[in-house]
Amino acid sequence: MRIQPHLIILGFALIAAGCGETLPSERIESAPVEGVSEAALTYRYCSSGLDCGLGCVCQANQCVNDGFGPPNPDCGSPPVRSCTTSSDCRSACTCVSGKCQPDGFSPPYGYCHLPPPDAFESDNTAATASSYLGSPQLNHTFHELGDVDWVAVYFGVAGAAKFEAYNIKNGASVYLDVYTYNNGSAGSYVAGAGHVCNDPFNAACRVARVTVNVPAGSAYYVRVRNLNDTAHNVYNQSAPGYDLRIYY
Repeated sequence: MRIQPHLIILGFALIAAGCGETLPSERIESAPVEGVSEAALTYRYCSSGLDCGLGCVCQANQCVNDGFGPPNPDCGSPPVRSCTTSSDCRSACTCVSGKCQPDGFSPPYGYCHLPPPDAFESDNTAATASSYLGSPQLNHTFHELGDVDWVAVYFGVAGAAKFEAYNIKNGASVYLDVYTYNNGSAGSYVAGAGHVCNDPFNAACRVARVTVNVPAGSAYYVRVRNLNDTAHNVYNQSAPGYDLRIYY
C-alpha cells in the first residue's frame, strides 16, 4: 500500500503541536503594549505648586516629584476631600463613601475637593460685611485663594478699641486693615497690622491686633485677609482660619 506524502507531513505537524510548541497567540498575549507609559497615566495638570501634593512641584504644567527625600508616588492623583456628612462639602457636592463628590444635579461641579465657605459668607466686600454684635466671631475661614472677610462694628463708647484675630490656624498669615464707616462703604484707611511676632511655632505669635482710638457713636470696618497663599494648596483638608474679637 502506498502512503501519500502529504499525509506524512500532516502527521508530523500534529505531533509537533501536541508536544507543546508555543502557538503564535500565546506570544502575542505576553508581548508588551507599545506606546503606553506609566508616567503618562499618572501626570496631573497644574498651573502652580498649589495644585500639587506634598513632595511634588509643578513643572511644565505637570505635577512631578520635587527631588527631595523619598519620591511621592501619588503626584498624579487628584485631590479628594474627606467627609462624614454632606455638611463637610460644598453646596453642589454630597458625601458618598467618605468623599465629597458632585451631587449629580445640573452641570458637574469641579470643586468638591475644596473646603466649604464659613457661616459668615458672603462677606467679601464692605457692602456685604457681617456685623459684629459684641461676642467673638468664631471659625472664620479663608475657604479659597483670594477670599477676604469684612466686618462692620459700631462703638457706642469712646476708648482704645482692639481689633484682634486669634486662634490663627492651618497656615494662615492674617493681616487686619481698619477703615472708617461711610454710609455702607469703606471710608478712610485708619491702621493695619499683621501677626504680633514672626515665630510660626510660637502660639503667642499667631495673633494679629490693631488698636484704634474710637469716638463715641462711631462705626468702623475691619478687613481680614490671608497673606500666605501656600495655605491654599488644593490637597489641604482644612482651610486656613481664625477667630475675631473686638474689645476695649
